[in-house]
Amino acid sequence: MHRSSITALTLLLAIAASGSAHAETKLAGCAAKRESIRAELHDAQKMGLTDKVAGLTRALDESNANCRDDALVRRHNEKIVKAQAKVNQTDRSLRLAQEANKEPKKIAKLEGKLEKAKAELAELQAKQP
Repeated sequence: MHRSSITALTLLLAIAASGSAHAETKLAGCAAKRESIRAELHDAQKMGLTDKVAGLTRALDESNANCRDDALVRRHNEKIVKAQAKVNQTDRSLRLAQEANKEPKKIAKLEGKLEKAKAELAELQAKQP
C-alpha cells in the first residue's frame, strides 16, 4: 500500500472508532431522564396514544425547565438512606424475633421482608444518577 492509502485508512478507522465510542457514551442525571422521556414519547406517538403523548410532553417540558443534576443526586441519596434504614430496622426486628424464639412462620416472614429490603437497597445503589 502507498503511504497516502495507509494514512487515509488510519484516518477512517479513527473516525469510525470515535463515532462508535461516542454512541456508547452513557447518559447520566437529567440528560438520561430526558432521553428516557423522549424514548417513551416516541413510542407513545408511534402507538397513537394521545393522552400519554400529552403527559409525556408535559413531563419533558418540566424536565427541561426544572431538572437539576444536583437535586436528582440529593433525592436519590435520600432514597438510599431510607432504604438502608428499612434494612437496619427489619434486621433488628428479625434478630429480636429470633432471640425471643418467636414462631418459625413469623421469623420466615421477617427473613423474606429483609431480603426484599436488601434487594431494593441494592437496586437503588446500582442506579446512581
